[in-house]
Amino acid sequence: MAAPANERPRSASSSLPTPPLLGGGLPLLGHALELKRSPVEMLQRGRDRHGDMFSLKLPGSSSTVVMSGPKAQQKFFRLRDSEMSMREVYKLMTPIFGKGIAYDAEPEIMKEQLGFFHDALRETRLRTYAQGFIEEAEDFFGKWGDEGVVELYETGNELTIYTSSRSLLGPSFRNKLSDEFAKLYYDMEGGLQLLAFFAPQLPIPAFRKRDRARKRLGELVATIVAERRKTGAEEEDFLQTLMDAKYQDGRALTDDEMTGLLLAIMFAGHHTSGITFAWTGILLNQHPQWIERLRAEQTRVLGDRTSLELEDLRAMTELEWVVKEALRMYPPIIMVMRRMLEGFDFGGYHVPEGSMVMASPALAHRIPEVFTNPHRFEPDRFGPEREEDRKHPMSFISFGGGRHRCMGIVFAQLQLRAIWSHLLRNFDFELLEPRYEPSYDRMLVGPRSPSRVRYRRRKTRTSVAMPAA
Repeated sequence: MAAPANERPRSASSSLPTPPLLGGGLPLLGHALELKRSPVEMLQRGRDRHGDMFSLKLPGSSSTVVMSGPKAQQKFFRLRDSEMSMREVYKLMTPIFGKGIAYDAEPEIMKEQLGFFHDALRETRLRTYAQGFIEEAEDFFGKWGDEGVVELYETGNELTIYTSSRSLLGPSFRNKLSDEFAKLYYDMEGGLQLLAFFAPQLPIPAFRKRDRARKRLGELVATIVAERRKTGAEEEDFLQTLMDAKYQDGRALTDDEMTGLLLAIMFAGHHTSGITFAWTGILLNQHPQWIERLRAEQTRVLGDRTSLELEDLRAMTELEWVVKEALRMYPPIIMVMRRMLEGFDFGGYHVPEGSMVMASPALAHRIPEVFTNPHRFEPDRFGPEREEDRKHPMSFISFGGGRHRCMGIVFAQLQLRAIWSHLLRNFDFELLEPRYEPSYDRMLVGPRSPSRVRYRRRKTRTSVAMPAA
């Protein structure tokens, strides 16, 4: 049990107490084991007991302060780069992204690097990506039989490898090297484990495979860049954006920087989309009335047309609500952290310099004062009559918030709408597992394996393809 307020330790730089410590920690390990085994339940216990601010004891940190609730989350996501460091938290990504790239870069350089992707999301590029999403879905699901059993999480990951490699590096790369790209990606992903937080350069097999894969992908990207420069060819993909980009001082990006930034976007979007694809399928089939609503929307938007355009995807608002509700209930990233470079006072407490601070989408999205009936699947909560995500800034945080909010929201939403538009029109599904629960064995939280469904091709197939470019 936490110490009474008048017994809590006080910081030398503030008269306010530090946030109360959640009870139940172990010697040396503190709350680490509970955080690994049942993180959401533990964080909910802390909020139920202490409210918006409480602290955990974790190895390698003097304290970790959990900030939940709209006001505390606004404070968290509005921390300035001069006040906090993301580099300290995400140093495990440096061997993958590279030195001086993304989280390893100085804040102003990281800001420039992220800014390169604004051009990658302009209208003409979005049309190209949408065409790729539709064509990949048509090809992928066109190979399914009339009936079969699939693992939703694995299916989502496999398909989004194809869509991601196509959008990042172009259709030519996707057609020739997607299988090698997938293996390289999974080898790099294998280096994301707890040990990497503390010693990302240890000479263990998983880290050696990670480093070999990163080197090989760099070689592939350099080959594509050299070929495009030699022939003068230009593509509508993320790589072309980086080839054309320049820092404010006029310097062009190196091949290694381009590789690292492509990977940064890939790691931000691939598994989150694969996970959300799976939860969307599970939740829809647990609530089949929404399948009928979405099929009615498909008919309203498309009518009898046999072509699908970017504007059609944008018009599928009810499908957007369903995807957002899947993200609300089961966010792939359940916690985000920062290390404080400066202390601050908030909510009657002092958070000292050097502390870790944490916000949790999984906790934030189940606050009943923000989301009515938070444990129920109600996509209408995002509709015009309720708009629960807009009543409190920083309440819906699946994509983060503030200046470091993920810029790939539009990309991810279009991708998932394109895939589920195809499936809704062409297949019926039957859930096969007695329960579908989140697995906390991975850093990104998806449904526990197995998460199987049986599919059946609908008798009246209404396949819709993009018009020819």
